[in-house]
Amino acid sequence: MKLTIVFLFCFLSLGITIAAQTEGGKTEPVKVGQIAPDFTLPDQNGNSVQLSRIGQPVMLVFYRGWWCPFCVRQLAELRALLTESDKIRVYAISVDPAEKSKEVIEKIAKDGKGKLPFPILSDAGHQTIDAYGVFDPAYIGKPVEGIPHPAIYILDKDRRVLFAKVEPDYKKRPTNAELRVELDKLK
Repeated sequence: MKLTIVFLFCFLSLGITIAAQTEGGKTEPVKVGQIAPDFTLPDQNGNSVQLSRIGQPVMLVFYRGWWCPFCVRQLAELRALLTESDKIRVYAISVDPAEKSKEVIEKIAKDGKGKLPFPILSDAGHQTIDAYGVFDPAYIGKPVEGIPHPAIYILDKDRRVLFAKVEPDYKKRPTNAELRVELDKLK
């Protein structure tokens, strides 16, 4: 009888742990010094991007979606961040499908300051968002469930996190000047 009770308690405890880990992904964002989770996601043109195959430093920009004016402004501002001497790849990631990502790219290009110099990746099932621990639980059960907190990760060529900024306030984003300081550390 005691064995059954202990087993049932362990099973229930395990079940609660599993639910806590899978509902909305990880509770803690990936931190500086950790190895970033690998992923394979399609870009706005249907091309597959696998993080572990890039082989150079990467900046990942998690954004809420095509409908968020703060996100669109951030993506537009990032056009001015990189210089020709930067040896880093940039990828923006959201739950948006490819057609919405294309709309964002076109909308940004209409301001006359050029196209986005980086692809937008679609994480429709938010597995990558969950793996990085940036899932925003405020939207569980809503039409935009799965969106991330705005976040930027800078990774070295081996996927080690060199910089991580996860913003619980969707109106706040790191400035290009702050990011430039971090990118200059790669040189």
